[in-house]
Amino acid sequence: MNDWLPPALLPKWLLLVGAVAALNGAQNFMNPVFSRKVYASKTGHKEATALAARLFAIWNWTSAIVRLYTAYNMHERGAYLLCLGTFVIACVHFVSEMLFFGTLALAPGSLSPIVVAIPLWL
Repeated sequence: MNDWLPPALLPKWLLLVGAVAALNGAQNFMNPVFSRKVYASKTGHKEATALAARLFAIWNWTSAIVRLYTAYNMHERGAYLLCLGTFVIACVHFVSEMLFFGTLALAPGSLSPIVVAIPLWL
């Protein structure tokens, strides 16, 4: 089993986060309830439509592909920067939805993406 795991801690973490993003994408694609848990404010719950959930799923799958590729190719500067960009975009999105648009409330479903996104670029 250790033969297919990346050697260092950061690549292992990217592998985990990428796998979780892929699974979250599948969940959101099949059922918008999961998006409504992330966008848990009174206005966010109403705006988390089935279309928004599917778009969220596509974003999760895209970021999962980049993160999984980077987990095994950390030496490629372009891959590393693209991966870092996925976290920056996610963090900016979630923080702006919370602070400016009011669709994100401080709830367990919305805190986890922010907690995952912030450490890599601070």
